[in-house]
Amino acid sequence: MRKIDGMMHEKLKFLSVILLLVLSTTIFGQSFQNIRGRVFEKNTQTPIPSAHVWTSINGNITGSVTDSLGNFVIEKIPVGRWEVYVSSVDYEDFVAMNVLVYSGRETVMEIAMTERVFNLDELVVRPAVDKDLPLSRMATASVRMFSTEEANRYAGSWGDPARMAANFAGVSAANDSRNDIIIRGNSPLGLLYRLDGFDIPNPNHFVVRGSTGGAISMINNNQLANSDFYTGAFPAEFGNALSGVFDLKMRNGNNRKQEFLASIGFNGMEFGAEGYFSKESNASYLINARYSFLEMMVAMGLSFGSMAEDIIPKYRDLCAKVNFPLKKGNFSFITLLGANSVDSEDDINDLDKRKPGDIGEYYIETDRLLFFGANYTHRFNMNTRWENRMSYQHAVSKEEVKSITYRNLSRWKNYSDATGEGRTTWLSSVYHRINTRNFLEAGAGADLFMTRIHENSYDMAQNPTVLHEIDKNSLLLKMYGQWRHRFNDDITVTPGFYHHYYLLTSNYSIEPRIGMQWKTSSSTTLNFGTGLYSQLQPRLICFYQDKDGQLPNKSLKFTKSQQTVAGFNWKFAQSFRFKSEIYYQYLYDAPVIEDFPQESLLNFGDDNRWDYAFVNKGTGRNYGLELTLERFLTKNYYFLTTVSLYQSKYKGYDKIERNTKYNGNYALNFLGGYEWKIGKNNLLSANIKISGLGGKRFIPATFVTDSDGTRLEYDYENAYTTQYPAYFRFDLNINMKMNFNRWSLEIFAELANITNHKNVWTQYYDVNNQKEVLVYHYGFMPIGGVKAYF
Repeated sequence: MRKIDGMMHEKLKFLSVILLLVLSTTIFGQSFQNIRGRVFEKNTQTPIPSAHVWTSINGNITGSVTDSLGNFVIEKIPVGRWEVYVSSVDYEDFVAMNVLVYSGRETVMEIAMTERVFNLDELVVRPAVDKDLPLSRMATASVRMFSTEEANRYAGSWGDPARMAANFAGVSAANDSRNDIIIRGNSPLGLLYRLDGFDIPNPNHFVVRGSTGGAISMINNNQLANSDFYTGAFPAEFGNALSGVFDLKMRNGNNRKQEFLASIGFNGMEFGAEGYFSKESNASYLINARYSFLEMMVAMGLSFGSMAEDIIPKYRDLCAKVNFPLKKGNFSFITLLGANSVDSEDDINDLDKRKPGDIGEYYIETDRLLFFGANYTHRFNMNTRWENRMSYQHAVSKEEVKSITYRNLSRWKNYSDATGEGRTTWLSSVYHRINTRNFLEAGAGADLFMTRIHENSYDMAQNPTVLHEIDKNSLLLKMYGQWRHRFNDDITVTPGFYHHYYLLTSNYSIEPRIGMQWKTSSSTTLNFGTGLYSQLQPRLICFYQDKDGQLPNKSLKFTKSQQTVAGFNWKFAQSFRFKSEIYYQYLYDAPVIEDFPQESLLNFGDDNRWDYAFVNKGTGRNYGLELTLERFLTKNYYFLTTVSLYQSKYKGYDKIERNTKYNGNYALNFLGGYEWKIGKNNLLSANIKISGLGGKRFIPATFVTDSDGTRLEYDYENAYTTQYPAYFRFDLNINMKMNFNRWSLEIFAELANITNHKNVWTQYYDVNNQKEVLVYHYGFMPIGGVKAYF
């Protein structure tokens, strides 16, 4: 990955020229586009007919009324940003601020309205709604709505949802080369990814096996709708996770118009399409495919100087959704496909840098992901619906390592492995509205894991030795229930429980949870959440095979956690919000290692080996304070400031409390931007991001010389007492949206790490020279991209 970082300096110099040409272009005339969407009740998702939807343009009201299915269209809206108002009897009024309209595609909105507990004597349209309110009806604390339109403005995110989420309070990233989500000092292993209600595996390219992060996300932000991001104390509908949930939602394609997208940039070359199958039907499709940019440039004959073509990272992915509205429900199907590979054959050919006795390595890594999910929803009546989800996923990683010695230039394969896991999942849920005060949700399901591990080592004669040979199936049963009770329009409680049972070990967990939200005034809210949580161990650990062919981890229990969160939310002006949260998390039954008593699985997740015998005797605790000050985009500018102060501790087998690997102690982020309207049709924006994080921790080591020579000894007694230097980064993003009559063009240039600050990626020890070597990420790196909608 170090070499992948280095190649960023060779990217697309012509993009800056294009940007200058765009800025000097004048487009005459006014462009228009439609705003269409659907209005529904938030709890039951029942369409709301006869709702009034309108916007005000230069003092003139332009609007529409929803039909029997809750659909509306406001036609011929000038390009730009507008406020959209929605009102309906018995529902709280809704206002969407700064809705972006551009000519390349229709603006499609999904508007969820909340039923009033008490009817008002007269209808009053509020000036605005809280833009950070979650989509989930049960969420009360430690949750943030992930707005795709807002997140796209964040500098330094590269269109990656995980990197966008790293700007929120309580979240930090592992390093510049990966998008692992570290929440409140927890291992990234504790994160659950969901896509359209389906639990999904690691949705990234170039993953570390068993982890939840990687170098580049497979999920394209162009296809996402507004989603929810949880940093703890999440409601009972989510399970098998310890730190947080990224509940991603895919939007439906436009069912009235065929629209297309073409893009080229740092994340790859993309093509997308969406539209209808028939004008007589409300069914739609949405598909997006991507191919790695550097691989395409090499195929076209572009040279990267000293960079060898065979170490170019190669990846491609496809994400699609089809949606079929039915008379009494809905059917949808999604798929996510991804593949990537990277190799380093040049390492073993660069012999001039070798010393006698050095060994070079040539490795090939490939990853594949296949996911299919189908959801059938049946609506019995206006108050009750039944959702059934079935999915199949298969992820496989392969690695092959070859070595060469300097003395005789011999080359041989010395290691290969293949790790794959299939997973078939079923989940059935019932949602029922009792009345305006009470809403119930319950579900049950099962996950069938099909784990395959094959690992060999080879001697110089190419004779294999089987290290692991595993072919095991295991079943996880799960169920949950939760109740939302509204005492009035201001006070809501959400008690619930989650339960799962792992048949392989007969291990189970019953987890009560409760949340509360109290609107103490028109501008302030108190939030609270607490509960028990647990997570199944990765099958890579459960099926670790020792040298005697035994499975010492087969009977490992769940890692468990108790979490409590209290928060205060103050919207002290129309577009300003201050939010604070305090939290405490206690972890227990964490796997630790008797032969390595200073370590714990709570430190694993982004670069660790799994070949240890574990026991459930570890503990941990995380606690801290999070502050957020935010100004939503109004009057052409916005900003987001987050401060996270935290401690993350653990105890290994030796019962000594230490810092976790991820205990950086603090994370500071500032994002901001300004938007100018150029002429009648164009928008120019400049966005910045400044981040400062405490350094990642590591185990120190020293060099010891005796009669046997020089060797490296790790100081395990002082594990994770030392840190890398503090992380700092300053990014600048410039974006131009140009609107023509029938299409639009978006061009961006990103000046990443503009101060050229070298952040530490990792470190290793040079035994020959007896010194510690720090490996740094790239410095200043300009990148860019072009995107066309038509």
